Amino acid sequence: MSWGFEACLGFQCEISVYFAFVKIIARLKVGEVEVVEASNDYSSFENVCLDHDHFAHVIEIYDFPAMFKTDDLLDAFTDYSEGGIKIKWVDNTHALGVFSSASAATQALSIRHPLLKTRTLSEGSKKAKGKAMRRAEFIQPVKARPQTDAAVARRLVTRALGLGGGSRGKRY
Repeated sequence: MSWGFEACLGFQCEISVYFAFVKIIARLKVGEVEVVEASNDYSSFENVCLDHDHFAHVIEIYDFPAMFKTDDLLDAFTDYSEGGIKIKWVDNTHALGVFSSASAATQALSIRHPLLKTRTLSEGSKKAKGKAMRRAEFIQPVKARPQTDAAVARRLVTRALGLGGGSRGKRY
């Protein structure tokens, strides 16, 4: 177990909480305290502070039927996904929509769909905010797929299959 700043969930904690944490750890002595895993889920009491600018390209999609799949959500946002969209699941009825830019996310908030609702992540549920904080490195803005042509595809397939083909000689 790590007893450093990482144990306090990094930038999610306030500085004062961090210093209180350090003081407690400094006073602990080996043998005096037994650390036991929590038997209850206390995540609903978690105070999640989000930097809106850092997650402006992310929206929460919620209140949709539990039977929805990723493709159903992607289809619902087809008109807003020109720059790309990724879906990150929170639970059966909540997901994060990750767009290419804050403006694309803002446009997606205007969706009128009978089976789902949207809101900014800063207005989102604690569960959605917690997921975004824990997975921040994977919730970067979506980048458009680079253009490819038949020659590039043919070269990639040829190399993957191990078929020597290619006009160049071997490189050493």
